[in-house]
Amino acid sequence: MENFVVSARKYRPITFDSVVGQSSITSTLKNAIKNNHLAQAFLFTGPRGVGKTTCARIFAKTINCEHLNDNLEPCDQCESCVSFNKSNSFNIHELDAASNNSVEDIRRLVEQVRIPPQVGKYKVYIIDEVHMLSQAAFNAFLKTLEEPPAYAKFILATTEKHKIIPTILSRCQIYDFNRITVKDIANYLAYVAKNENVSVEEDALMVMAQKADGAMRDALSIFDQIVSFAGNNITYEATIENLNVLSSEYYFQMVSLFLRGDIAGSLLVFDKIISKGFDGLHFINGLASHLRNLLVSKDHQTISLLETSDSIKTQYSNQAQKCSLRFLVFALDLCTAVDLAYKSSSDKRLLIELNLMKICKLNQPFEEIEITSSREIKKKINPTAKQDSEAGIRKEKAINTTANPIENTPADSKSTNATPQSQNADNKSNTEGKQARLEEDRELIQPKAKTTLTEENIPTSEHSNITKEKRKGRRSRGISLKQSIQDTGKIEKINVEEALDIKYDKVQKEISDKELQNTIDKYILKIKKDKPAYASALEYKNIHLLANNEIHIVFSNEAMNDKELRYDLLLYLKQELNNNEIQISSEVKAPTIKAQQTSMDVYKKMKDKNPELDKLRQQLDLDFM
Repeated sequence: MENFVVSARKYRPITFDSVVGQSSITSTLKNAIKNNHLAQAFLFTGPRGVGKTTCARIFAKTINCEHLNDNLEPCDQCESCVSFNKSNSFNIHELDAASNNSVEDIRRLVEQVRIPPQVGKYKVYIIDEVHMLSQAAFNAFLKTLEEPPAYAKFILATTEKHKIIPTILSRCQIYDFNRITVKDIANYLAYVAKNENVSVEEDALMVMAQKADGAMRDALSIFDQIVSFAGNNITYEATIENLNVLSSEYYFQMVSLFLRGDIAGSLLVFDKIISKGFDGLHFINGLASHLRNLLVSKDHQTISLLETSDSIKTQYSNQAQKCSLRFLVFALDLCTAVDLAYKSSSDKRLLIELNLMKICKLNQPFEEIEITSSREIKKKINPTAKQDSEAGIRKEKAINTTANPIENTPADSKSTNATPQSQNADNKSNTEGKQARLEEDRELIQPKAKTTLTEENIPTSEHSNITKEKRKGRRSRGISLKQSIQDTGKIEKINVEEALDIKYDKVQKEISDKELQNTIDKYILKIKKDKPAYASALEYKNIHLLANNEIHIVFSNEAMNDKELRYDLLLYLKQELNNNEIQISSEVKAPTIKAQQTSMDVYKKMKDKNPELDKLRQQLDLDFM
């Protein structure tokens, strides 16, 4: 029985031109050989299976060839080339640093360097996985690596350059090998399949190339595996079945369900995927890649970024035209969020299913939501429903008014012989006026987002000089720095009879200092976490209780004298003290800063009180420090 040789060894490149995906590196090495500019040490670094050791062997064979052709490739006929091809060359030494990483191993290598080559020009030492050397071994290798004999060349290969000490790196020419592209791998696999008389579909080649993740050695190993499974006729279905790869058809089907908003269908497809043994994270990552491919397929300039066959590119292009840019971006963002939360989730399947439902709803008309304040979220509804709601509120208020005629009777009403019709008219008028005030106060306490606070929507006193008609005709404007300076020291009052729908008793008694202080302390504790600056500004020494339940507050700057904050304090005081006659006035007084006195100023004051002090200073010949 003939011995089987794996494709990774059988089709290993033997010339620079046959190396796949590293044209820049092979061109540099060929030019260095042509110009005889060979460094004493090279470092080949990059991912696994991209050709580092292969290029090192080709380089060692080429520089020792006695008859290079015009393309700077070995002749394969001279003694050096023949011995290399038979793997018995005495000029090329390979050392596996993973198993020979001690100081003694490096010392033996240094002893071999002293012996000149018997055949050829150079002795080449290829040290693979050089990052596995110990610190002592690196140090023992430094001197030889820096000043080797003229005939000695060192080629170090590693996948983890960051583990090599800087003193080694500085003594080498560094060549960074790139991952091999999917297209290059697929083309090389097609070349191998042709030589092996294996028919393979283009989509199957693309799947194998993508599975290899940029490593040609892995791709050739996968190819051998698929040939063993499917024989000499490799199909796309056989490839994804053997490699346990989720077919792209599932993703195309899933996106079609998303576009239709079919939640049930998407959950059933996901259940089918799970039942085939695929991991949920594997599915969600594949879905994210599919959405990314759809995103780049929407523009003909970016469609070249797709690393798939032409037939699948057409499918991507057709489905991308049905997807909006907004849908793809938000769906991709949801998939990324699932990927981040997957490991910490206790119910991983529910996490994925919930996000599939969210993606299904991305193309559905959402109910628009307007955030009017941090305390309330109002939903926009149709005008008819809104009118019906307001009518219901007015009807309920009217019923409450009829049930409590005493509470809703105006305080200044003295007539007791009014007819029922006049009482009903008064109650109706009072209810409508109260409802209007409640609506106005509700808008004041909950201003819409990004609305400039002006005199039109600030609660003012009942006896204010600014009438409602004047406020309506005034434009909203911001507060300038000049206006802020002019307003400093100006006393403002706030007096609101009712706020929102909270009812207070008509208490006429005067509040005491102790009651006020306790209530202010409670309010400071309440807002200290959310509004620390305003809480510190409400120190009790800055609050004064005046006659007629008027509270006067002195602020040190205009920023703290905010009308909305004072209005919130007024509501709190009225509720806690059960007194609707409370008023708040405020003013801004900048703190006075005393000028620092010098020793001369102090002396002058002392001299004015006692003139003899100056004579004493002169007699003692004293001066100021």
